[in-house]
Amino acid sequence: MSNLAAPIGDGHTLLTDEDRAGLLQRDIATWQELFDAEQRNIAKALLRPKPRLPTLLDDKYLRGLHKAMFGDVWGWAGRYRTSDTNIGIESMHISAAVRDVTDDAAAWVEHETYEPDELAVRFHHRLVFIHPFVNGNGRHSRISADLLVVNLGRDTFSWGSNLDTSTEELRQRYIAALRSADAGDIDDLVRFARS
Repeated sequence: MSNLAAPIGDGHTLLTDEDRAGLLQRDIATWQELFDAEQRNIAKALLRPKPRLPTLLDDKYLRGLHKAMFGDVWGWAGRYRTSDTNIGIESMHISAAVRDVTDDAAAWVEHETYEPDELAVRFHHRLVFIHPFVNGNGRHSRISADLLVVNLGRDTFSWGSNLDTSTEELRQRYIAALRSADAGDIDDLVRFARS
């Protein structure tokens, strides 16, 4: 599952020393300030030229996208995590798993295995399930899926109309859809992506 990137509590909660590990902007003190800095960095990253296939389906590109999205805020941006977490796969398997999902997605595109929406959502789900980065996995995988679906001739997803600043109810719907996909049923996540 993804880190949904919402500020903790009312956003005024102070970051702990552990939360600040790797933070480049040392003047950030609260979760809201962190969220705002990350959102500014993501907005800047989205101004970059959009990739075309097959560039998008490459682990080097995906790491570069993460760095572009979070590199003004975090020193570890664009680098796969090296420690295990309570979500995601073991860190020692991340690089191979990302290559597997990019290779699978390239084959799905080539053979038109799935309709564009389902293909891009499956790509999103696999990336967020791997949880390759310390943080930002949900946002990174949603943007990656948006870039992919646009390459396949469709509009970007709505993800419940701005999941990053949404209500708790919307977040819970997204989490439930991810859990359904974890169990093998992708339909709820595909519907959520277009809701």
